[in-house]
Amino acid sequence: MRIKRYVARDMQEAVALIKRDLGSEAVIISSRRVRGRGLFGFLTPQLEVTAALDERQADETSPVQFPATGAEPKAKEEPRHPASIPGNGEAAALEQKGLLHRELSEVKTLLYRLSDYKQAKDEDLFLSQWRRFLTGMEIEEELVNELLAALEKEVPPDHPHRDQAAEVFLLKRIAQLVEPAYADGGTARVIVFVGPTGVGKTTTLAKLAAQFRLFYQKEVVLVTIDTYRIGAVEQLKTYAEIIGVPLEVVNTPVELRQTLHNYTSADHILIDTAGRPSRNLQQVLELRGFIEVIPKPCDVYLVLSCNTKYRDLLRVAGDFGRLHFNKLIFTKLDETETFGAILNLVYQLGLPAAYVTDGQSVPDDIDTLYPKKLAKMLLKGGEHGAGPSAQIANPH
Repeated sequence: MRIKRYVARDMQEAVALIKRDLGSEAVIISSRRVRGRGLFGFLTPQLEVTAALDERQADETSPVQFPATGAEPKAKEEPRHPASIPGNGEAAALEQKGLLHRELSEVKTLLYRLSDYKQAKDEDLFLSQWRRFLTGMEIEEELVNELLAALEKEVPPDHPHRDQAAEVFLLKRIAQLVEPAYADGGTARVIVFVGPTGVGKTTTLAKLAAQFRLFYQKEVVLVTIDTYRIGAVEQLKTYAEIIGVPLEVVNTPVELRQTLHNYTSADHILIDTAGRPSRNLQQVLELRGFIEVIPKPCDVYLVLSCNTKYRDLLRVAGDFGRLHFNKLIFTKLDETETFGAILNLVYQLGLPAAYVTDGQSVPDDIDTLYPKKLAKMLLKGGEHGAGPSAQIANPH
């Protein structure tokens, strides 16, 4: 058996090639459209035709067998730009055998998956719905697997209210996963806000300052070392005047040390810093010079935007790790519906996300975050998202 494959512009050209190489007794066994060669091959699709010749039963009078849509060309017609895939009969036969084997294997796999889906147990479908939901919240696969493994053990298939029980269990389990990060509670007297540009550090600082002052009647001082960004000092000055607290502008670590000494009676001193590209090591280390003069303990908040990809959040956290931040703040919750990155980073770093913000209003649009609240926020599925129970009950 000789099997060869040809690539031509159309069936007429392919038949001419087959007759020339294999003779009129060859049989066409398959044909399909393929992309042409070259950069713009998708603009010039070609026809791939596979033909076979049984040399033991060859009969010179046997005609070429054409597809229903093909037409036999004239015997003397020659193709104008023929393109074929040459090879000896044995190699081509092995290649065709391998191709047919792969196609058969793919069909079997597809049939198996369809059969497996139809025969799947209720608990498998149930867990797959939860996997889809948790993955859709962009929770890391490692955490999803851990949560589902625990869920499968704790909520059996015969539970009378399995959906509700699963949600209650996952709320509890997610909270347990991050509780160690929140073990060291409390708020330090001196708080520093660091992070990349554009995440909302200054606005977040103003929100906290307003809450400390207006809601808890604390003595608050604002300090800024952000003298790079145009309008940064004026923006913070406006906030300070509205809240009714002093603002100090410092340019060097020595000035910062003196300012902190001048306000030893203040309940909270909040320090704003310039946004730094995390990959700019020199600028990040400049901030460390300021932080090192602050008496300990102090809180260094890394402020991150919730609409940033988790991979980028990990990189930023690694770059700012030189500043030894000990808490996180996530901003712009109103600009995303997937909060899995918060869980991922808290779990990965072992540090708490103390606050989240979801707007520009001062002193509103900021809230404390703790394990149970984080779990509820994740399973809520975003402001406009359907909760997990609804998705489980109505998977389509």
